[in-house]
Amino acid sequence: MFAEVDVFISNYTLVDPEVYQLWVDGCSSSEAVSALHQHGVTQNTGATLELVASDVLDHYRTYSLLERLLHNPLKLAEQLAFQIEPQTRQLLIEKYKKQNN
Repeated sequence: MFAEVDVFISNYTLVDPEVYQLWVDGCSSSEAVSALHQHGVTQNTGATLELVASDVLDHYRTYSLLERLLHNPLKLAEQLAFQIEPQTRQLLIEKYKKQNN
């Protein structure tokens, strides 16, 4: 019996602003999937709900790993584990600080 595994490797950390905002707002991954579905993501993209859920979970894992760096923007800029474009880094910091003030 073989298990099917999908793997995606990327050099840059991808941030979906809508999913990130849901994470910053404290939504669980299932709440985020529900919100995205209500906003028509599955209809607009043709993606299945399972694919959207998988994508949200991937994003949430990434954001959880980044969270300790979001407390200190200088560390986020200097770290090497995540390749983040400057405008994406700024978006991450601004939305995180706005929510946590």
